[in-house]
Amino acid sequence: MPKTFQLTIIACLMLAACKGPAKTSTTASAKKDSLATPAKAKSVYNVQLLDIYSKYLEGLDTLQMEETTTAAKKYTELFKDQDKNTCDSAFFIFDKYYGKLNSAIDDLHAKDTTLHYDSLLMDNVAHQHLSAQLSLYAKRLKTNGFKVLMTEGDTYIGQDLDFLEKWFSPIVSPVMKEYIARLNKDDKEGFQEDAGLTISIVQLASRTVWWEQFAAKYPDAITATLATNYWKGYLGTLLEGMDNTPVMDYENKTISDDYKTAYTYVQNKYPGTKTNNIIAPYFKLLLQKNKQKADDLIKQYQVKKIIY
Repeated sequence: MPKTFQLTIIACLMLAACKGPAKTSTTASAKKDSLATPAKAKSVYNVQLLDIYSKYLEGLDTLQMEETTTAAKKYTELFKDQDKNTCDSAFFIFDKYYGKLNSAIDDLHAKDTTLHYDSLLMDNVAHQHLSAQLSLYAKRLKTNGFKVLMTEGDTYIGQDLDFLEKWFSPIVSPVMKEYIARLNKDDKEGFQEDAGLTISIVQLASRTVWWEQFAAKYPDAITATLATNYWKGYLGTLLEGMDNTPVMDYENKTISDDYKTAYTYVQNKYPGTKTNNIIAPYFKLLLQKNKQKADDLIKQYQVKKIIY
């Protein structure tokens, strides 16, 4: 399973893999592999400048966390006065480097046994009781867009998306700004841990609809494909559940009250959405206790790539 399971920009197709244990602090997707490529904006953009930035990032170190700030400063220098399509495209170039650096920093972190990094999570009083070395490490992480996370007793390094809002939201398009803000919101709320949801099923349903509506609102934006993939990923979890947050109550062989509440919530609040149109027949079959047909419907959705 992936070592980090965080909301990032480039990895929206991994939600199917989220049904099992994985490191996570956040949402539905997130692996560092580039499984989904953002669609190109339709307007003309500055290819030459994008190439310059890409080559610049290739020359940066992948073992020093401060290089994220170096890369962000260069982004500001190159793109602060450029058209928004160019700015948005350059953001994805940065994000690819950000993910690469995250993986490298996490590898270094995993090999370091000299400090008790779990103290960064257990000391909740503004890190008042940390050693000077740990305090400095925490400050370096925060400044450069990273944070310590923990799963099953092990710490690891993930991305702190406040960094993206600080450096990129003032420059990217309004659509991308909204996109980044939502990624950060979902990341802070969390998603799953140890094969179980850490948010309510109603919250998951609301998040699913949000991504559907965002993709539909901006169909030609560079974010459209990724937003759709987030929607499909969350929708898949909403329909299939997770190992430790199952849709079915195995004792009485009926749909769990939490999922029943969430599906009813979608029907009442978002009746005209694709999300509801996909959930409704499945929900009906579960209420009829026709588990076989319900499972067959899920398989059809998967084959047709309606859900991930």
